[in-house]
Amino acid sequence: MKRTASLIWALPLGALLLGAAPDDAPATDPPAAPADAPADAKKADKSAIDAVKDAASGKAAAGVAAATDVNPEKSRRPAAPPETFEEGLTAFYADDYPLAASLMYDFIATNEDTVDNYEWAEFFLGVSLSRLGFKHGAAEYLYNVAKNRSKPEILPDALLEIEALMQSPHDEALLVDKLITDSDFGYLPLAVADFVNYYQGLEDLRAERTAWAERLFGRIRKDSSYKAKALYALAVQRLRRNSSSDAVRLFREALVHPAADRDLRNQARLALARVLYENQRFKEARKIYDSVEVPELSTAEASLYLEKAWTAYFLKDYRRTMGILYALEAPSYREYFGPEKFLLRALVYTNLCHYIPAKREIRRFRFKFGPTLHNVRNRIDLREDEVLRTAAFSRGAVGRLAAFRKLLTNEYDLIDTMGGSWLEVGLDDQLKRIYELKMKQTEIRLEGAARKATREVAEELVEFEEQMYLLDYEVGLAIYRRLRKEDARRPSEADDLTIPWSGKKAYYTFTEEFWNDELPTYDFFVENRCFDEGVQE
Repeated sequence: MKRTASLIWALPLGALLLGAAPDDAPATDPPAAPADAPADAKKADKSAIDAVKDAASGKAAAGVAAATDVNPEKSRRPAAPPETFEEGLTAFYADDYPLAASLMYDFIATNEDTVDNYEWAEFFLGVSLSRLGFKHGAAEYLYNVAKNRSKPEILPDALLEIEALMQSPHDEALLVDKLITDSDFGYLPLAVADFVNYYQGLEDLRAERTAWAERLFGRIRKDSSYKAKALYALAVQRLRRNSSSDAVRLFREALVHPAADRDLRNQARLALARVLYENQRFKEARKIYDSVEVPELSTAEASLYLEKAWTAYFLKDYRRTMGILYALEAPSYREYFGPEKFLLRALVYTNLCHYIPAKREIRRFRFKFGPTLHNVRNRIDLREDEVLRTAAFSRGAVGRLAAFRKLLTNEYDLIDTMGGSWLEVGLDDQLKRIYELKMKQTEIRLEGAARKATREVAEELVEFEEQMYLLDYEVGLAIYRRLRKEDARRPSEADDLTIPWSGKKAYYTFTEEFWNDELPTYDFFVENRCFDEGVQE
């Protein structure tokens, strides 16, 4: 009963080719800092955009552009004069982002979008919100700047800010599908072009437009981090086409690429280990699994442990297998959906002829997942089952959408902590409208995606239940198997565990107490009770 490990794509992204543009594409300088700005903020030969990039924080969010077009303040307050924009610019360069955000919002909320510096005000408002932790609000206004492109000179820097926002939970439909992959940006600086080419190429790759994807990936500079990501994406595509040799080559190229970050290197290692596992090269797979680094006490770490346990099982290292499986019982992994661990533990006990403990694991599986299986058989809405819902919300696109919903909730709660000038100009109310609209939309999308995701989880659970029934039957047969006296096996050195009085290793009886730093090294002593002719391989 072999576990099949699956490779997961990165983000679901869109598709359009970049248009060519002359090398001398025009660029216009942004507004300069006011004369009365603080001395350390004045940049005589430095553009405002460069100052923004120097302050970039590199986190993420998302939004709906339509909400930012609702400016009821325009009809209630007189138009803010140009001096309001200048004051906002001064506050921005002084790192007073709360004041900068309120002044920039006052300027765009009370003026028409044809007024001078309107686009710059949107840009600086978006950047200010990003610095204050309102990533979703920042994405709203930066999306407007990048999509409308009424000031083309702002586009590269707006895309750089959006790139930073996309490193964390964000609205993929807005920033990726509607903006990056649904736009022809024309000429872009090389660093920005790498970012756009990668995401557009990735969507082409998903849509089976391989030639288009490879052409876009070919435009990415060799020393760019997006080149390493493109190699990984191509490797996954080759693997899906059953070209494992090409896939392994590309995975290794991505792994050793000098610009590959830690996350990508770990993804490449994990992919290589899974390929080796599927090809039954378990010793090599275990070495690579041991080099994978994932966040401690995370769902990713629990999944990695389970894959290591299966590898150890097929190497017949049953004690190590059991040690890993008991590590998964730690409270830190309580929410991890892992029906496999009951099956694998039962298989180990069966292989060592511990039939009663094997049956006990089968009963534990039925006790834990019995109510959920009952709900599946009674055809209830699977989204109402907590086990299925939690599992679905921790994986793939649904998991990313759930993380984005959490980000929206956290940032919405942060709005009331600002106060001050935000209340005077109505920025707090405007942000609340934006967040409330996006939360409603995200909830609808999440519930729709959860329907399919919970069904997939339920199908996995039913499959494991069938394997448990089969194993239960085999264990029952083994218990009543008649054996001859001369078939009785003699104890071997492998069955003996001599505990020394002193030494570097400490031995103790397991008492259901888990220490996080010891989880990766648990070993479990269990003797082999089988007979020579009855040992199961």
